[in-house]
Amino acid sequence: MSPPDSAPPSAPVSAAAPRRRRGWAVAGGVVGLVVAVLVAWWTLRNEGQRITATTIGYRVESNTTVTVSFDVSRPPGLAVTCTARALDGHFTVVGVADIVVPPEGERVVHLEKAVRTTSRAVTGVVQDCVRT
Repeated sequence: MSPPDSAPPSAPVSAAAPRRRRGWAVAGGVVGLVVAVLVAWWTLRNEGQRITATTIGYRVESNTTVTVSFDVSRPPGLAVTCTARALDGHFTVVGVADIVVPPEGERVVHLEKAVRTTSRAVTGVVQDCVRT
């Protein structure tokens, strides 16, 4: 008796299989391109709507007051509210003040705000600004 043939019989190769794979690849490429275009459009559209605050400096006026100086960049005609914080030497918040920036004025606004504190602060910062 001879040993059985270990090679499986060859199956016919379908000519449709490569076309199906190519179709999925094209569809995937089109979906990827559409997603990339939408992300680029959304990014460019929102670029001019960004609100940023930059702390310029601070002055410790007394044991109960620190003055924070900062710039706010926001779209023209948009009112925003910024939160300034006073911190002590252990980075504990010892004072908070909300500052409303009216919609009138330039795109970049320079402001100074006195923040009342419960104990002596060693620094003052603007934490963030949000739409009002």
